[in-house]
This record gives sequence, C-alpha cells and structure tokens, in this order.
Amino acid sequence: MRAIVVLLDGLGDRPSSILNNKTPLEYANTPNLDKLSEKAMTGLMIPYKEGVPLGTEVAHFLLWGYNIEDFPGRGVIETLGEDVEMDHNSIYLRATFGFVKKDEDGLCVIDRRTKDITIDEIEKLVDSIPNFVDGYEFELKYSYDVHFILKIKEENGWISDKISDSDPFYRNRHVMKVFPIKELCNSRIEFDKAKSTAEALNKYLLKCHQILENHDVNIKRKRREKQSANFLLTKWAGKYPESQGLNDSNSTSFHSENKEIPSFKEKWGMKGVVIANSSVFKGLAKLLKMDYIAADSFEEAIKIGIDLKDYDFIHIHTKDIDESSHKKDPMKVVKVIEEIDSYLSPILDLKEDLVVITADHSTPSVGTLIHSGESVPIAIVGSNVRTDDVKRFNERECSKGHLRIFSNDLMNIILNYTDRALLHGLRSGNKIIRYIPDDDDVEHLK
Repeated sequence: MRAIVVLLDGLGDRPSSILNNKTPLEYANTPNLDKLSEKAMTGLMIPYKEGVPLGTEVAHFLLWGYNIEDFPGRGVIETLGEDVEMDHNSIYLRATFGFVKKDEDGLCVIDRRTKDITIDEIEKLVDSIPNFVDGYEFELKYSYDVHFILKIKEENGWISDKISDSDPFYRNRHVMKVFPIKELCNSRIEFDKAKSTAEALNKYLLKCHQILENHDVNIKRKRREKQSANFLLTKWAGKYPESQGLNDSNSTSFHSENKEIPSFKEKWGMKGVVIANSSVFKGLAKLLKMDYIAADSFEEAIKIGIDLKDYDFIHIHTKDIDESSHKKDPMKVVKVIEEIDSYLSPILDLKEDLVVITADHSTPSVGTLIHSGESVPIAIVGSNVRTDDVKRFNERECSKGHLRIFSNDLMNIILNYTDRALLHGLRSGNKIIRYIPDDDDVEHLK
C-alpha cells in the first residue's frame, strides 16, 4: 500500500472580518476536500509546539519524523537544493541584495529585495565585492532574482555556523549586527569560532555596503530613481558536518554534530519521493536520500504522484496557498484554495492507497506575522482507517475530529495504517527500527 501525502503549504490561517470571521479555508468552496473528509479520520496537527511558527524546511523535517535538534540549518538545505558543491571548513548562508538607507539608528531596510535589477547589473556589483576578510574567504554563488548562496571558508576550520542573521526579515527594521549564539555552542572553542566568524562577517558586510553604495551601477540607478542594491542581507547559516562527506555517493546518512541522520528509507523502511517545485525540497530530498521530481504546477504534481507505482511514500507539495497568504489578502487566498481543490478530484478515485491531506504550518493572511504557530487541519483516508463525523475540511470542523497529534507523530500513523508498523520492543538487526523489515533487509543466520 502506498502512502500519498498531499501537503498544502501554509494552509492553516486565521479568521478575518473580511470573511465574516472565518478563515479562508472555512470560507472557500472546497467540494473535493470535503468529500475526502467525509470518509477520513480528521483532526488537528501541531507542527512543533503550539504557538511556535516554523519555516517550511524545518516543518517538513519534523513532519517526516526527524528530531529538530538534528536539523543542519536552512543554509545547508538551500545549498544542497541548488547543487552547490559543499566542503569542510565552510559555512553556507542565504544572501540577498537589499536596499537600505542610513539613519541615526543604523541601516534601515527599505526593501529586503532590490526591485527591477538586471543580471548584468548584478554581475558588475558582485565583481566589485571583496573575497577575503580577516583570513576568511567569501564567495557568492548566484541563485535567482537577487538571491545568492554565500560561502564563507576558513582553511584551518576556525569557523562556525552558530551565528545570528543580519537580515531583520520583518518590515521597517534595521540591519542587525551578527553575533555568536552562545546557546547553540557546545564548547568554549565553538563559541570562540562563532565569535570570530561573526566579527569577520560584520566587517565583510560593511565593506560590501561601502563599495556597493558608491558603485557606478547604483549611482546610475539612483539617477533613474530606482532602488540601489546596496546591502547584502544574510541569514540561515549552516555547516557541512565534518563527520561524513555529503558528496560521497556511497553515503547513506548525513551527520549533524556527530549525530547520524538516517536516510528516509533507513528510518521508515519506505522508498520515498518528493514532487515539488522548489530548491528547498530538492535540498531536503538530497539530505534524506529521497528521490525528487520537479513539477511545474500542483495539477501536474497530482498526476505524476498518482501514476508512480515504484514508491511506498509519495509526498506531493504545493506552495501556492502559502505564497498567496503572504500577500495579506484573505479573499485572494480563498480563490487559490478553491483552485487547488479543483485539482484534487483524481485523489477521490484512489482505493488502495493511504491518503493524507494536511499542511506544514499556518500562514496568516491577516496580521503582520509571516508564519504563525497555530495547529493545522489533517485528514487521513484509507480502507481500514477509523472515520469520524466531520463533513468539511477546515480548521473549525477538523477540531471536532478524532486526531490531536504533533507532526512527528505522522510517520508512525502512516506505518500503522499501511501495515508496516513493527511491534514495539521487537529487535530486528543491529539497530532499533519502527517498521517491519523485508526479509532481504536483515542479515540471516546461516
């Protein structure tokens, strides 16, 4: 039996007066989601802890049953997803050209993403930026729009990813000074490395700002009343663990702080595939040794997922609702949800599969938060799944359903309803597993 997870990114929301005190999901006409809920076990799922907002990358890491302490950082995920070669003695960050103005409090971020800038202009600006500061090597690798992967290297390994962001992320804020984060450092040496790394990055960012502010490209842009690309905003530092090579094709596990992160197949005994359109999901798939299939649209992703027969776990993702919610227009979110629902009719015809419909986190279409910490609705449909009396799929109705779970409970539920769950306490092979292994997957006594 296949498990098919249809993940509607950012589906959870808040009620608004515009929608008569309903959430966009409550307000929307969703006949296919409602039909699925009628034959499902429904409920609410907490992505991590009630009230704690999550990003997509760590939300999925938890959803797939991994521990948050083992998450290697979004910088690593982004770098993997963009096929950047990783090495030791380096850290990786997301960097973005933004537009700032100096005031008495520092550098005020007018726009976190400089608008209307050409690739030619970007290349000229990047060519002017220094590559070395205080013994650290800085390398920008272009991604898309005004985004980069920033690689920082120190040949002797005196470097740490336990540093803060310079990107304030929220509106009407100032560029933040980068600091070492003591709570993340497990030793004095690690803290000293983080302090040195942070100091070098701060110097680098200020040097870049001075050069960019006075660059011919930005001077010409000012004359044309366009935004300057005069600051490099950084966030999400991550480090390539020294305990095992990510680029080793024979490697089955990734190590973070000497803790083994098993592949998805090792952990759950299921061959998994992710169908999405995002470098983040490509990076997550690489991290966990899952296959990745790019789909141009959610409609295409549904068709691809249904047709796949060689996988035990199929994860189908759409970012459309999340992106719409970020624009803070609840009525537009309603329309996107209704469009997404129209593509789900093929799911109704599945008889032999376990189908899960849920979200990774809540993205409020009202208020100022980017993501929020509310629970999300979930529906699980299968031939032997207990059902409840819920007839509509939304936050309010699903709160009347059977389930009250955390996201890292989901994989255990999937094992259970696909009849793969190993009786607790049984020991198969040289490690503790939760699934019934195939006979060929364990060593035989001869």
